Amino acid sequence: MVTKESIARDMTRLFIWYPLRWFIAILPIPLGFDIFRVLGKIHYYLSGGKREIIIRNMTLGLQGSTGEPPSRKLVQKYFETHYINQLLIFFFPRLNRNMITRHHIFRNLDKLDAALSRGRGCILVHPHFGPLHLSLFHLGLLGYNVNQVGYLRKPLGLSQIGEKVSFRLRKKYEAMIPARIIQGNEFLRPAFEHLRNNGILMMTGDGTGMGEFLGKFQAFPLLAQRMLFPLGPARLAQKTKSSLLAMFTIEDRKSNRYLTVIEDDVSDESVCEPEESTRNFAKLFESYLERYPGLWHFWDEFKDGGLLV
Repeated sequence: MVTKESIARDMTRLFIWYPLRWFIAILPIPLGFDIFRVLGKIHYYLSGGKREIIIRNMTLGLQGSTGEPPSRKLVQKYFETHYINQLLIFFFPRLNRNMITRHHIFRNLDKLDAALSRGRGCILVHPHFGPLHLSLFHLGLLGYNVNQVGYLRKPLGLSQIGEKVSFRLRKKYEAMIPARIIQGNEFLRPAFEHLRNNGILMMTGDGTGMGEFLGKFQAFPLLAQRMLFPLGPARLAQKTKSSLLAMFTIEDRKSNRYLTVIEDDVSDESVCEPEESTRNFAKLFESYLERYPGLWHFWDEFKDGGLLV
């Protein structure tokens, strides 16, 4: 979610990082998730302008597939997802291999193991969907040799409180992830080397957001529109002959946990060009977006953020 700098935002930052962060540290983790959802609901009710943008963009995207405008509950889910994704890092000091399975599980982890058995590495391409770092953290705890291509940058115009409090502390917490974060705006030689060593590389398949586009993009159909998708993951898989598995983190209501689903390889290295692999990912992404639209992070940029062509 793109938010503007303001005195109100700085006051919210101070509340969240001091004292809410300390309070969350001593609460049971499920209760922490509930508090993040409440923050999302409060933002939904107080942010009229942002709420209308989300309603408009969800309507544009979803009416073509469902025929109905988004419900209030669905729009609230978008705001709740934002706070869970942003504040999940408060749990990092407490997450270990046993505890994380109470809050997150994998489906089809055997597909990842099968891909690694080929000895050429594996790229897990995923959208900004659900709690972004949860699957990365879990794979690291399980002992997988996993890296993430990320893009932690200081936003232009960030306030002093934003820089000295939230940005500084966020870097500190993200350093607790048991995986290396490779900066996507730098030379990707470490990513090539990691895959050649049969490592796992996680990459986002829907861009970086914030109106920035790193690398080459191409438009593909999505929700009766045409959206720009990065070709980088598929091109890297082609160059390294690595597997390219799609991955999506959703909510498992039965177990009240987040569930990361690993799908089949979206490419066939013998015939599949990067454009076709990316098209296959876009089709899979569309199927998840239709079923779980409130988990996607980029609805506020869908129409006016340059994602559509």
